[in-house]
Amino acid sequence: MNLSNNSVFSVLHCVRKGGNLILRSMFGEEMISLSDLKTEEICEGDIVFIKRQNIPLSGFTLYKKNSILNRYFLEFERTGIHPFFSKDVLREVEIITENPGIDDPLLTDYSALPFVTIDNDGSKDLDQALYVEKNITGYTIYYAIADASYYVKPGSALFKESLRRGASYYLPGFSVPMLPRELSEGIISLNENVPRRALVFKIQIDVDGGIVSREVIRGRILSRAKLSYSGVQDFYNSLENSVLNKMEYASSLIALQDAGRILVRNGEMRGVINFDRFENLISISEDGNSFVFTDSTRDDTGRWNEQISLLCNMAGAAMLAPEGNGNDLHIHPVFRVHEAPDESSLHRLERVINSIVQIHSLNECWIWKRGEETPSEYLSRLPRTGNEKRITETIERQILITNQRSFFSENPGGHFALKVDLYGRFSSPMREIVGIYSHRELLEKLGIEKPDSDEDELLIREQIINSANRAKETQKSIDRFVNDLLLHSVFNRELDLEPDQRPVHTGTILGMKETRMYVLLDSPKLEIKVYSEDIQKAAGGKLERNDNILELESGDSGKMTFKAGEIIELKLYSFDGKGKWHFVPAGIKF
Repeated sequence: MNLSNNSVFSVLHCVRKGGNLILRSMFGEEMISLSDLKTEEICEGDIVFIKRQNIPLSGFTLYKKNSILNRYFLEFERTGIHPFFSKDVLREVEIITENPGIDDPLLTDYSALPFVTIDNDGSKDLDQALYVEKNITGYTIYYAIADASYYVKPGSALFKESLRRGASYYLPGFSVPMLPRELSEGIISLNENVPRRALVFKIQIDVDGGIVSREVIRGRILSRAKLSYSGVQDFYNSLENSVLNKMEYASSLIALQDAGRILVRNGEMRGVINFDRFENLISISEDGNSFVFTDSTRDDTGRWNEQISLLCNMAGAAMLAPEGNGNDLHIHPVFRVHEAPDESSLHRLERVINSIVQIHSLNECWIWKRGEETPSEYLSRLPRTGNEKRITETIERQILITNQRSFFSENPGGHFALKVDLYGRFSSPMREIVGIYSHRELLEKLGIEKPDSDEDELLIREQIINSANRAKETQKSIDRFVNDLLLHSVFNRELDLEPDQRPVHTGTILGMKETRMYVLLDSPKLEIKVYSEDIQKAAGGKLERNDNILELESGDSGKMTFKAGEIIELKLYSFDGKGKWHFVPAGIKF
């Protein structure tokens, strides 16, 4: 569904009131009578999506009660996410598109450099483009970031709306952008073969990944191509046979690979953990009522591209760091802070790892020598093949949950996960309000933009920090909501099957508490909970927990043992109708 074209939309929810069906406005738009629609298609629970200028209506889009998008819009209403933009915002968009300032004579012209964007196949909001050169002393990295702060200025309707949203929000097959799509997918986006404004980070690194020099220039670029992670990975896997090998940016892609490896190694030397991440590529089915899953592992291209982004975020934060010499009196940066785990969390992690080593009778290679080695060094020697891979994944998970949450702050602070003293967010200004603000502060520090009064800037910074932190929590809430939908999409159809006909799902036991086990399914990669009460009820026995082992004594099923880091086979047991799915080990008959 395209929410652009400068249209003002209404979303109406068909509900029953006093025995009659009415159309309830979901996002504050004017009400529309059901009789105006002249249709019998609309039923209770359906959502109607229309353009206001279509009244009296000649057509509308209908999302039935059980469709994914219907559920999405109800969640948007619950969380206060408005999927559309006001007339005031859209008027500003029209003015911007008529005069985008791309021919600004003050811009440094980088159009001769063969920049490219690398993103997911379906991405349309392209924040970053890159060009990498190899030289005698290392690599010169040009990282162009969309110049959103030029278009979204404090006091404008666009800025106020971006501040209210805080960020773009992403769900499978759908997104709610922070900026109207005419901007985030159009005039601001670094689309291929069209000139665009950009903030260009020019960073020289040495052969060890250390920053030799850095500068930021407001410029104009011309991206040569919109590339995908998978497409660039295919290029790396088969250089001679790839069509990209003949392109003018081929040498830049090779330099990206080399520089990316150096930066990964540099991070490892600092103690950064490179977790083995998995991704579910999820789309909405053609009928709109379920999800389609495609398993995916993160490739090297994504990892190397991420390294460049991290490098620029570190460089930007360092440039905004207080100098203490009076040159930054009117600069008010925002930092992303990630504090180290406290001592009790690290002690718990050590105890859990020792327990896993003991219950699996593993050799001393698996013991974490805390105080002598970092978690990164420890993980680097653990096996990642065969059944032992599951144990490594479990230990990784335990390390991951030991970390604290990051947050945005006005106070300079370190980033524990990245092992750097300062970190900011400059790389996604079309998706994060903190990116727009940080760009503006950086331009003020460089003397390119004139700062507002300290009073105004301090107030705006406080609002930015609150908005950015709130947006992080909102996205987490959305992720939990989506996870519930995904579980329903995968398992709901199994409820119609007899217990002995239900499929077996394999996974890894990642951890356990007194009342449950946490299991990561092999396919699709979803995490589920297996409740002790369900196992006891289905098996007619009693579970006893001893650290990271659960033992079941049952007259019907005999003795069963479950260990953290072990493979487990499960079947769906029941669903309570309120979002709670119940599973039991496949060896238990019920």
